[in-house]
Amino acid sequence: MTKSPHPPSSLSLLKNHLAFDDPRHHIHLYHGDSLELLALIPESSVDLIFADPPYFLSNGGITCHAGRMVSVNKGDWDKSKGPDANHDFNRAWLSACQRVLKPNGSIWVSGTAHVIHSVGFAMQQLGFKLLNDISWVKPNPPPNLSCRYFTHATETIIWAARDKKSRHTFNYKLMKETNRGKQMKSVWEIKPPEKWEKRFGKHPTQKPVALLERILLASTNEGDLALDPFAGSGTTTLAALRTRRTAIGLELSYEYVSLAVQRICSNLAHVRLSLSTLHFSLDLLSDPVDRSDRATERPSSAQPQPMSMALKLVQQECRFHFIGRHDRTVIFSVHAPTLDDAIQKFRSSGLSDSDALFIIKTETQIFLA
Repeated sequence: MTKSPHPPSSLSLLKNHLAFDDPRHHIHLYHGDSLELLALIPESSVDLIFADPPYFLSNGGITCHAGRMVSVNKGDWDKSKGPDANHDFNRAWLSACQRVLKPNGSIWVSGTAHVIHSVGFAMQQLGFKLLNDISWVKPNPPPNLSCRYFTHATETIIWAARDKKSRHTFNYKLMKETNRGKQMKSVWEIKPPEKWEKRFGKHPTQKPVALLERILLASTNEGDLALDPFAGSGTTTLAALRTRRTAIGLELSYEYVSLAVQRICSNLAHVRLSLSTLHFSLDLLSDPVDRSDRATERPSSAQPQPMSMALKLVQQECRFHFIGRHDRTVIFSVHAPTLDDAIQKFRSSGLSDSDALFIIKTETQIFLA
């Protein structure tokens, strides 16, 4: 990738809000209010925006999750302030997004009936060119506990170009190929986030990686810049990394910024262990796009057989490996009982915290058979 997400001048304005920076793959996360941060991004600099704004659903109601009755309240950020105030908010952030889109850029916005009609109307008011409304169908949705409505099983995603003159990107041939040679319809059946997507935690409105991968593959090219003004747990930035796009994520909650960083770092590191040494590879795989439907279990013939013999522990060690921010290699490795001890030794070596992107802990036990 040779494209830079935004000019150096904007980096100087945004640097106080920078939470995660991967210059090699051009993935950047910023912590702060989206409207304030959008104002610092240069005009006409973004190829695509995916936005999952507040749905204004937190009204004290209940829903069903994993077979249990739970509150729909997600936080103050999701509480409705009334239809007029909600619409003013939607117009404000959409206008800010329109400013940073390139002339041929496009935007995707996800929502339920609580917000999506306001979004669509605001887009028309601002002069966006409406392209499609996608119905995302969720298999096996939670039941409706009140039994007074149809079960909520879909979300609408509006796809729009910046204005009437835009010549938006659409990779028609690729979408047709992925749909077994047939034109792809605007009804997408995609599973909600699976277990592997939530292993570090989850956001209450988290979107599946497969959904964002399809959006990016459909409407951007490799190296294009995608922006998510409500980044949440970082699904858009993660999908961008996996499809070789560049990305900027803006997020108000530090808790979710931290979650997004963990998810991104887990996809940056591929660890291979041999008998002689520990090797780290921190570049993406040749085909990083995971369609989320690949088999995860090995064939039965490959299942390890239990050892009946007595084993004797002959060596045990805990080691911490500090990965460089720029060259993605191990810049410092040390035996230490705890992470705090390892960090102290790292600092004592003359290196600074800014030199490391992240730390990998390995625990090794060697048994005599």
